[in-house]
Order: sequence, then C-alpha cells, then structure tokens
Amino acid sequence: MSKKVNYLAVDATSANFSLYIKYDKDKEININRKLKFGASQLINYIDKSFRGAKIDLSDIDVLVIGSGPGSFTGLRISFSVIKAFMIAKRKPVIMVPSFYSCAYPLRSKSIDLAVISDARRGLIYLSCFRTKDGDLIKQGKEKLARLDQLIGIDKKYLLITYDSHLRDKILSLNPRLNIYSKDVFPKAKYLMPLAELYYNKSKFTSIDKLKPLYLHPKTCQIRGKL
Repeated sequence: MSKKVNYLAVDATSANFSLYIKYDKDKEININRKLKFGASQLINYIDKSFRGAKIDLSDIDVLVIGSGPGSFTGLRISFSVIKAFMIAKRKPVIMVPSFYSCAYPLRSKSIDLAVISDARRGLIYLSCFRTKDGDLIKQGKEKLARLDQLIGIDKKYLLITYDSHLRDKILSLNPRLNIYSKDVFPKAKYLMPLAELYYNKSKFTSIDKLKPLYLHPKTCQIRGKL
C-alpha cells in the first residue's frame, strides 16, 4: 500500500490565483480564480479550504510552490507564506517551475512546447519543453528574450501563453508560427506530477534556496539565437 501524502500547492505568478490541496490520498481541493491581487488572499483561501476539509496545516506533509517566472508581487507573497509555513511547522518544500504547469496539460500534443509570457519592455519569459511518451522534459533554463527573437524560433514548437496580446504581436511578426489559440495559465494542480516525482526522490528545497525565479536583463543572456 502506497503511503498517504498530503500536499498543499500554490501558484500566484499570474492573473490566475491557484491553490491545490491533496489530502486523505484521493481527496482534493482545486481553486483557480482570476483575482486582482489574488496572492494577497492566499491565507484566507487556505484557511477556508482547511476548515471545509476539516484539516489543518499540521496534516500537510509537503508544501509545493510555483517558482516563477511571473508576477513580482505574487511571487513575493506566496514565497513569504510558504516559507513561514516551512519554518513554523518544519514542513519540506518542493519548488516547481510555473511554466511546467502550463506545458503539462498539452504534453500529449506530440510536439515540443515553448511557454512564454510578457516580461514588459519588449521582453518575454521563455521556457522550452520536449515531449516524449506523455512526459515533459525541460530544455535548459528559463530565459529572458526579446519578443522579436521568436521570429526565428523552430517551428517544431507549439507556443503557449496566458498573455493573449502576445499572440497577436507574435503572429504579426511571423504568421506561420504555431501558437495555441487559448490562454493557458499556471495551475497548482499541474505542479503536482513533478512535485510527486521529487518527493519520491526526496528532492526538497532547502530554506536558503527557497527563492523566487526573478529574471533580469543584467543577469540573463538575451542576445543571439533562442
């Protein structure tokens, strides 16, 4: 019999505030809300969810957080909450790149995936994934790139974004690129496949490495080919 593991996962990197709780092995709470300043309501949603499920933080075995890139405010608040829980209750934490959760529901497309979002000032966040037998394999680190660099991206990629205005800009640059037609937001539930894999390998995040993924032009290579 497999061990029952209770998870609390959050992602507040986009306009979609996302909370996922897996408990009592097969029960779950899955909340996704388009909220202004949604991260500021994180504690309230966790509290309401715990009370509704008649559990508390002590019942949670593992904390999972979407590490970005994305909203500076959302990352700052969600990391502060998770770090506080980690310290107060001595709970292990697993960080999962937020773009993984965007690519995960489209992994069966039998095409490589590139997740992008608006980083402002003509820049985008970019993360590429290879798909193989229904699995996602991340290709390198998240990048900060110029929007016009997407003109030369390999057409084998299906571009995914939750910033709808980017689709129009990208198609104006290169109408032949393959772009998914719907917004795909980071969701805490889709952090779980990788989180559970990390848990089984005891691959946890130490408190000194529990930091959001912030990408800045001064610290990221944005020249050359993607």
